Amino acid sequence: MAAAKRNQKKQSAKNGKRLPILLVLVLIIGIVTYFRDDIPFIKSVPTDGSVSVYFLDVGQGDSELIVTDTAAVLIDGGERTEGDTLLADFQQYGISKLDYVIASHPHTDHIGGLTVFLGMDPADSGVTVGTVITADVPDADIPTTKTYEQFLDNAEAHAEDVCFLSESMELDLGSATLQLIPSPIKSDAETLNEYSICGLLTSGANTFFFTGDAGKQEEQALLAENLLPSQPVDVLKVGHHGSKGSSSTEFLQALHPTDAVISCGTGNSYGHPHQGAFERLKEVGCTIYRTDLDGTICIRSDGKALTIQTEAEAS
Repeated sequence: MAAAKRNQKKQSAKNGKRLPILLVLVLIIGIVTYFRDDIPFIKSVPTDGSVSVYFLDVGQGDSELIVTDTAAVLIDGGERTEGDTLLADFQQYGISKLDYVIASHPHTDHIGGLTVFLGMDPADSGVTVGTVITADVPDADIPTTKTYEQFLDNAEAHAEDVCFLSESMELDLGSATLQLIPSPIKSDAETLNEYSICGLLTSGANTFFFTGDAGKQEEQALLAENLLPSQPVDVLKVGHHGSKGSSSTEFLQALHPTDAVISCGTGNSYGHPHQGAFERLKEVGCTIYRTDLDGTICIRSDGKALTIQTEAEAS
């Protein structure tokens, strides 16, 4: 069934060539690893039942790495240019397997880096992949981009399984659980953003909510169908890089996050984060972190409290 679904998706996209593995990529990884070697939290892998969530600085894109003492999950991977950054991070964290790789939706600033990484043979990258999970986009809206076609090809070639998420799924990560929530919008979305997979990570008393690029349309659907957590969340990964059309007041009031993380690139041409979204986040009283200002942000939960470190502080 999954294979048939993959073939259906791939036939709707344009054909593309597989990405080659370049020697220069390996050299860049080594350089990035060297210059990040003195950042304390980069090497801090949980060994005591705690959970670390890294909001990776991938420029104008999204990427989050969840690490427990028994599992690792990657959500999105930024643009294609960030493939080497992802591999350098995996080396720093000592990760040899990603149990799950989740593509929130098929835009290049979320799947580009994943496409590069998944295109590498595990024998070369040193990282194997369990299950790739991606949004179940309606046939009429399947993107016809080379990046999406290559993403599907590479996932099928180098992951143990590929899943198009059509219903809620709970992942057991040992010291945490991750509930994946497919978009309640099943057709006629305003943009591909509104098909974003959302996720609720629970570590003891602490919760994180991931939104992909969900905008107002998906936010309203999540509210209408009572798919949001019943209690305030500790950390919100802000939708669509803090754009004008995301983080509506009603949505933020329902989640009422203590901390919020915006992933965006320095001086990006989109004007992210938008002042309106920024003000709405401030109105609910949360502390705001930004990858364009703070670099990679590490939030660790011991099941009771959070510890937050930023790359800017550590450098």
